[in-house]
Amino acid sequence: MESIRNIVESTLVPHTAFENGLKRLEQCFSHAECAQEPICIAVIGESRTGKSRVIEECAESHPTVRGSEGLTIPILRVKTPSTPTIKGLAEAMLDAMQDPRAATGTEFQKTKRLKKLMAEAGTRMLMIDEFQHFYDRMSNKIMHRVADWLKIMVDETKVALVVAGLPSCRAVLHQNEQLAGRFFAPIVMPRFDWARREQREEFTAILEAFHESLRRHFQLPALDSDEMAFRCYCATGGLIGYLTKFLRQAVWNAMDAGTDQITFEDLRRAHEEAVLIEDGSGSVPSPFARDFPLESTERLLESIRTIGTRPELPPERTTRRRLGRRSVLETLSAS
Repeated sequence: MESIRNIVESTLVPHTAFENGLKRLEQCFSHAECAQEPICIAVIGESRTGKSRVIEECAESHPTVRGSEGLTIPILRVKTPSTPTIKGLAEAMLDAMQDPRAATGTEFQKTKRLKKLMAEAGTRMLMIDEFQHFYDRMSNKIMHRVADWLKIMVDETKVALVVAGLPSCRAVLHQNEQLAGRFFAPIVMPRFDWARREQREEFTAILEAFHESLRRHFQLPALDSDEMAFRCYCATGGLIGYLTKFLRQAVWNAMDAGTDQITFEDLRRAHEEAVLIEDGSGSVPSPFARDFPLESTERLLESIRTIGTRPELPPERTTRRRLGRRSVLETLSAS
């Protein structure tokens, strides 16, 4: 039962960008020890394009092992704290190395202990996910002090560095010359584009692989048919993360209903429950509606490409902000 519940996640379908990214990460790992200077590379892409999955797959190929002399941690993988500081990032790394005193010590003490543990554990690669948190979009500020600490850490430990994040993390690299100078060209994980034939065919092939896994347990429409492939593309914006989310929801709904059938209507419901659409236009009907336009016009595709993007917030009204300040000043003056 548990294997069926997780059938979508366990179906790893490497596509071209995924395979190329994994190959480059493995190359960096294999040459890390003999490189004259630390190897650094970024994995960049929109949300739900598979960035975390590709670094996870690389890390799982070189697992942590506990031996008679302690832990061997070939790849240390952490997520950037939402508001990164040196102490916070060092603590996350110590915690990932199973240090029972990860939260204790000063910035200097944590850094010193981290270097020692990485050497003892034979760490050859450091992976940092959610690297865009090094850039604060609200204040347009780069966490330069943390970035400088990371550069020095990598230089002194001689490990390869992999950072993964949204396209905004490019700003961290571009505005820190010393850090940027150490990086190779990035691994880019793109969303699939229906207008490009090779990507359309690859997306359909991924649907075929998911269909083959699901059909062993469920009766369902052929996901890789021309019509269903287009509907699935329009339902997910070409983002593999959204595709797995909505197929997983369909599986969960079928299991909860005690049925081995997933109908067209079930896919519509699963999509509505799993994928948050915030294009704001309201002009595109549900991809699983019977009246959904099956012609791939540029206008439709342009709207579909906004799926998964962050909607622009309306600008704050200056008058309200100024009135708010006067109100505070008047309150303070009256007290």
